[in-house]
Amino acid sequence: MVVSFGPTDQLHDLLADLAAVPGCDVVLVENKSDVEHGPMPDGVTILSGHGNVGYGVAVNLAVEWMRERRGLPEWLLVVNSDVVLPVETRVMLPTLLREAGHEADVVAFPICDLDGTPGRSLGVLPSVRATVFTTLRGEQAAMRRWPQECYPVGAFFAVRCEAFLAVGGFDPAFWMYFEETDLFTRLRLLGVRTTWVSNEWPVLHAGGETTAGAAFMHVELGRSAAIYARAHRGRLGRSWTFAYAVQHVALTARRLASGRWGEAARAVRILRGVLRGTASPGWEPAARGPYEAVPHETRVLNAGGEGLSVRPRG
Repeated sequence: MVVSFGPTDQLHDLLADLAAVPGCDVVLVENKSDVEHGPMPDGVTILSGHGNVGYGVAVNLAVEWMRERRGLPEWLLVVNSDVVLPVETRVMLPTLLREAGHEADVVAFPICDLDGTPGRSLGVLPSVRATVFTTLRGEQAAMRRWPQECYPVGAFFAVRCEAFLAVGGFDPAFWMYFEETDLFTRLRLLGVRTTWVSNEWPVLHAGGETTAGAAFMHVELGRSAAIYARAHRGRLGRSWTFAYAVQHVALTARRLASGRWGEAARAVRILRGVLRGTASPGWEPAARGPYEAVPHETRVLNAGGEGLSVRPRG
């Protein structure tokens, strides 16, 4: 499933590469209205007209469409539209999924920048201790400290359809950001296993080309953190939101002290989003902004039918 908000420089080649993978049924979910992609590679289906429902709900819609019309495969590949699939990785993809066999329910891939330098491939599941540790020592140190708490970023990963359905798919409460963090939190509660692909088989990611430089998205990131905190309060407790806010206060101070004004402004916007999102749970600026996000209530109705009600909560 490839999710797009308008075409990217990588999209057409990405679709052609995926369609060339034996047994890969490619669905492009287009969240932007009135987009003309032109001729598509053979074997690619486009789903559109549902509005900007966000990344997770778009995947849910594609899964429901596939289940009703074609039946579901063993694996669901979730892909950003600004990904480049190197030839070697594309050729190995069926083998990598086959070798995962019954040993794993999630297959995570190394993510590199377009120039091949290592990018951000994973994160650490949120907790008070991990957030405080990250604030003091950095994310890389937290990953080394808690490797069992790591999860793949959402740009490119495979999940067994059975496991995806077992947790009810992506939570429609999230429009942008934290949707994969929430998904992998719930998968972990079910004991889902993840295997990490060797660095020999990377995926290249343009790094958010569809929203690059959008200050609005920094606020949305903070708002999504507040949604995550509410959804997982039983596991996180009430203090995680405070720890996350303090982290961004500290980031702001460090960026200002080193003269990195743009990064400081980003941290301030994230802080604003988490504070406003915590105080006003119904606040949805994206529904009234240029991105024309579909409101939460409508996303819930569109999130999917039987089998895609979100579960479990931690």
